[in-house]
This record gives sequence, C-alpha cells and structure tokens, in this order.
Amino acid sequence: MSKTLGKIGFLYLYLIIFTIGYGQDISCSEIAQYYDNGTIEFCRLAKADTISGQIFPKGTGVHFTKEGSMNWCFLPEDMMIQGHYCLGGGHSFMTGFYPNGQLKTAWLVQDEIIQEIPCSKFRFFSAIFHGFHGKDGSTNFYNNGQLMYCELSRDITIQGQSFKIRDSIRFDRSGKLILSKKPLQ
Repeated sequence: MSKTLGKIGFLYLYLIIFTIGYGQDISCSEIAQYYDNGTIEFCRLAKADTISGQIFPKGTGVHFTKEGSMNWCFLPEDMMIQGHYCLGGGHSFMTGFYPNGQLKTAWLVQDEIIQEIPCSKFRFFSAIFHGFHGKDGSTNFYNNGQLMYCELSRDITIQGQSFKIRDSIRFDRSGKLILSKKPLQ
C-alpha cells in the first residue's frame, strides 16, 4: 500500500509541476525553478514553443522575470530571431529580451548589416579581452528595435565620423551616434 501511495504522491507532484509550467503557457521538460510567487524562473522547453511571439526549439533554456516575462534564453542551436542570426550552443550565449519581447542582446553568427551599419559577428577574442578594451562581441538593441551597440565588420563613415573595422559604436534611442567611449551598461 505504501508503494501505491508513493507512486500517487509522485504522480501528484509531477502534475503540479507540469500544470504550473503550462500555466505560463510553456512546456517545461525538467523540474523548473520557481520564484516565491509561483512563477517560473527557469526551465528547458520540452518541445518547440512560442514565447513572446517567437518560436523557440525544444531544449531552449528560458529565464523569466518574477512578473513572468522572458528576459533571456540559452539557444540549443543557431537560429534566426527577429531577423538576426543568433548563436546557440546550449549554455554558451545568453540571448537577451525586453519585457515587450523585443531582442535586447544578440551574439551574431555572421556579419550583418543592421539599420545600414555593418555589424560584426561574435568574435571570441573580443570576449576574452573585454576587460582591456570594453568590447564583448555582443550586438545590442533598444526596446524599440533601434541598434544600440555593435562592433564594426568593415571601415565606414557614420554621420560624418570615420570608423575602422572592429571599432565599437553606440547609438541613442533615436539612432543618433554617441561618440562617448564609456563602456556599455
């Protein structure tokens, strides 16, 4: 009889976890981590699922805010997100999002022209020497989709200023070039 109760207890616990995962309209494959308020903090997707209008493949590790919006994920494979080819690889690159679902931080698989700016793909050495030059190889956006930051994939003149390949550039929310050398925050 105790074996039967143990199986029922396990099944009950599984159903609670399964139901809570679906309560946020996602399919968690493992026991999820939860905030004190009961919302999911982190889980891996059991199947391809749509979050904030974007389809993510099975195995994507998704992290949520206490309010329930996704703020970053680990992509299991390289994939296109909002028109940008982002690096995957499991637990290597945190792809960031704003509460409105807009892409915040991407690690580009290939060089891309973004809003007429030649942005560089992720470069391993940029990340390694981040402490020396302040560049980490990421490409960042504002919550309105405007390019915030990237490293250049070729020489270019932007708004009357000349830049060399691998220079990092920053823009304000309206697309105006910021000439400050302050680190991205």
